[in-house]
Amino acid sequence: MNVHNFPNIRENIKRNIAEIKSIASDPSVLEPPHRKSFDRGVYLFQSITKSMIDIGNNIIIAHGYRTPLNTADVFISLAEHNVISPGVVPGMKKAAITLPKIKNQPEAELITVMTTCVDYFSRCLGAYDMYFKKRVTGDSGGT
Repeated sequence: MNVHNFPNIRENIKRNIAEIKSIASDPSVLEPPHRKSFDRGVYLFQSITKSMIDIGNNIIIAHGYRTPLNTADVFISLAEHNVISPGVVPGMKKAAITLPKIKNQPEAELITVMTTCVDYFSRCLGAYDMYFKKRVTGDSGGT
């Protein structure tokens, strides 16, 4: 991950966030004819969460920040160094904690988690965007 390939990744994540918002807001998403939409939403949730963790880990490694204890701790480490706002941490931790147990979550609960986390995804992505823009301009911000 570097400053030059982030814009493409950002745009892909933004599209996926918009799609999750649409899927999660559909009250009939758990009904049989719409089951594919729900499954797609779960897939996108997993994809976005993994991408956010990967981007965060790359930032941590690039700056030699403290090694996270687990995937949820990635966001705490980033907040400790002002890469993301501490207000973003709870939602991003929730996404990271949900990820490994996603297949065992009740569907209605997953919809709630997706709905909750989607705004945190957008805020975290915005923070990553600011981080990479600072890297382009040479401002080391957050270090």
